[in-house]
Amino acid sequence: MRVCWKALILGLAGLIVGAGAAAAQTAPMTERTERIGLEGRRGPSLFRPGFAIGEYTGSATSRSSSTRLPWQSRDMARAEFSLTSPGLGEVSGDCGGGQGHSHILGITFDRDPLSYDCVYAGAAPANARFSLALSRGSLSGRIQQPQRAGELVWGDITLRAETKRIGGLPFGGGRVMGYVFTRDGVEIGGLDLNGFRPTFYLPPQGSPDRDAAAVLAVSLFAFQDPANRQ
Repeated sequence: MRVCWKALILGLAGLIVGAGAAAAQTAPMTERTERIGLEGRRGPSLFRPGFAIGEYTGSATSRSSSTRLPWQSRDMARAEFSLTSPGLGEVSGDCGGGQGHSHILGITFDRDPLSYDCVYAGAAPANARFSLALSRGSLSGRIQQPQRAGELVWGDITLRAETKRIGGLPFGGGRVMGYVFTRDGVEIGGLDLNGFRPTFYLPPQGSPDRDAAAVLAVSLFAFQDPANRQ
């Protein structure tokens, strides 16, 4: 029996490459992304400070309001930001939302679902949008932190965000500790809020998901979540 060594070698090479790709996909997200700390920069005004996240620079302003009555309350938040990089161009974001609560016998209940929505302009794709809402999550997840889930549509890219602890202590004291971003079920980035300053995990430079992940991370970073203000 004749053996085609060339075909055998090519087949083995394909198996090795496939195994390497599979291993890369199963590696922790923090090992497959670029870890970038938030840097403060001078912004357009005192009320709109600037920032830098790797090659991305911008400015943001956030404001919140609360209505408190003996039987109900409502928290609202708005955020506006700009984000620029050589490959992205300049994108502006306009976000807003909130959540209502009812108070019965000293117990607080969520009366209205959390909603936080962003629209984008400038260099953003025409269909760009982001929505964040409450999520049930797992029991262990609910014990750790409030549960949120959202979706960013950015051209032909759809990224999903869900609350998940990335680093730091295992409990947030009722605060949102972080988010992980996924595309087609694969973790591709995240935002860690469980520290002295936010830390961003972006896909490697050159990745088609990097710009979308940066916009998603800044949209969440700018959100004054009601849970983090209680």
